[in-house]
Amino acid sequence: MKLFRTLISMEEALKTLLSYAKLTEKEEIEFDDALNRVLAEDVYSPIDSPSFDRAAMDGYAIRGEDSFGASPNNPAFLKKSAGEIGEGEYMPIQTGMPLPKGSNAVVMREYAKEKGDSLEIFKPVTPGKNVSFRGEDVKKGEEVLKAGRKLKGYDIGMLASLFRTKVKVYKKAKFGIISTGDELSEPKYFDFEGERKIADVNSYVLEALVKKIAMPYRIGIVRDDYEEIKNTITSSLELKNCDGLLISGGSSVGKRDFIADVVEEAGKLIFHGVAIRPGEPTGFGIVTNKPVFLLPGYPVATISAFEMLVRPFLYAMHGMKEKGMGVFAVAGKKIPSAVGRTDFVRVRLLCVENVYYAEPIRVSGSGILSSMTKSDGFVVIEENKEGIEEGETIEVNVYW
Repeated sequence: MKLFRTLISMEEALKTLLSYAKLTEKEEIEFDDALNRVLAEDVYSPIDSPSFDRAAMDGYAIRGEDSFGASPNNPAFLKKSAGEIGEGEYMPIQTGMPLPKGSNAVVMREYAKEKGDSLEIFKPVTPGKNVSFRGEDVKKGEEVLKAGRKLKGYDIGMLASLFRTKVKVYKKAKFGIISTGDELSEPKYFDFEGERKIADVNSYVLEALVKKIAMPYRIGIVRDDYEEIKNTITSSLELKNCDGLLISGGSSVGKRDFIADVVEEAGKLIFHGVAIRPGEPTGFGIVTNKPVFLLPGYPVATISAFEMLVRPFLYAMHGMKEKGMGVFAVAGKKIPSAVGRTDFVRVRLLCVENVYYAEPIRVSGSGILSSMTKSDGFVVIEENKEGIEEGETIEVNVYW
């Protein structure tokens, strides 16, 4: 295959590949193992939280009315209660403790002074002050977490507060990651005295990116050999039970670029060639009913294709409905783009007087990996837009 058969738009490519995304199965796991997993059910509170009226401060439980008119020069005097709080009575209390019956407020320690069994109050409190009432946080039956949410640390805390010890999540799909090329070398075993090689960057980048969503399986480097690549693809999908593959390199139109032919022979090539920059050689196919992505050899082109096409596919597989982090910023400079392609532009964010400004990275070729490490995020310029004008407000996708 010497030429891309058809160069399709990113919109068409995304729509096409998402039609092949199948939800993974659901599994029930312990709530404290659910960090960064995608919730597969709506979670409703089985209880009021808190389940009782409680003190929100360290101090003294009282009837708020008994403190009215109190001041440093005219303190209110209360006596200690042995049980239920009656008129003119108080009880010492700590944060989180149940509010004694009869009380309706807590006066903070710094505004009162206890002497034996009596209390002087120097500042009044209204009923309900410094009290966390039953159901104030969450009411019984209330929806607290929605399906499709990637669980964060504070979500785990919410589950704990509701005594929800198990939760249903989507199983992580296992994606094999292959780098192709005779010129590649494994970074961990490179001999600086030996033959000049290029480090296998892509498999490590893809492993890190996939790990945030699915389960990566780094297969490593495969030589530019038709049969070896074919055997690796089929064995990875069948013998190693990968749910899909990400293959970088060999997807262009050079003499040693025959990944598209391999995929077509082993299964079905859905498309090959997308009007995005960088990342034009990106392709997608189905082998043994499993998705196979053909990604470019240059690292930035691979990252571009991942962010614009692979990530949405993985989100769809795992039922994830959230987008990545985005901020609105003012374009600090004009960013040119050609109509008819979608551009992935790396930008640096600057904050001046609480306003974000986005400036494109000057050197931004698809082989310049430092353009990623020097940038804070990227801007997608749609194919029907002739670039971005200086001063225009744009959305920046922040790396996460």
